[in-house]
Amino acid sequence: MIKLAKFALGLALSAAAALPAQAVVITFTGGTATMLDTTTAVTNGSTVYTGVDYYEEGGFRLDFLPNSGSTGFSTHIGDYYSAGNDVIHAHWATGAYGSVTAIEISKVGGGTFDLNYFILTSNTSTGGGPASGFELAYVEGFASGISTGAPVLLPPEDWGFPATPVLLGSAFDAVDLVRFYVTNAVDCFGMDEFYIDQAAPIPEPGALALVGLGLFGALVTVRRRR
Repeated sequence: MIKLAKFALGLALSAAAALPAQAVVITFTGGTATMLDTTTAVTNGSTVYTGVDYYEEGGFRLDFLPNSGSTGFSTHIGDYYSAGNDVIHAHWATGAYGSVTAIEISKVGGGTFDLNYFILTSNTSTGGGPASGFELAYVEGFASGISTGAPVLLPPEDWGFPATPVLLGSAFDAVDLVRFYVTNAVDCFGMDEFYIDQAAPIPEPGALALVGLGLFGALVTVRRRR
């Protein structure tokens, strides 16, 4: 009986060791937003914080660039869409309202991670409105400063909810930095629910934008209601 118990314990420990060390879902609620003026605030599901420098939750940082010289209206964390759901929302320098040139995700203290999935809440050249379909917003992974794959074009997305779940491929495994950026006139850009070192949720049939999976050119974008 003792040997059996030890064997079971060994199996449990082995299974635990096989799990990702820092599996986390970043929801943008309960983390700390640091403002451009260095003050801080904890997101609570109802308040919007504007003029955010960077945000930390679950051992990860989302950083709006540039860190200085940004206009306050460029960067937001919180219930921006008044939907009872905290998100990040940025206004790109190529648009009419902001000065953001990149958004980066990294592990606090350094290290690699897998970014598997997130929700795209806005990717539109029309501030507060529908996407034109011509938005060129990209996501790219890096390891030690070297790109882990070609930049991946994200689907256009109307402002706010409903939103599009995005499933990322193996080019976003074992990265130490993920960067979002645009190359044309895009204004509003928002995201939610980053699945890091954790499997993506099982989607509703046809409800994924499949990017970074060798399916570029056959991109499916069916919008999910929340």
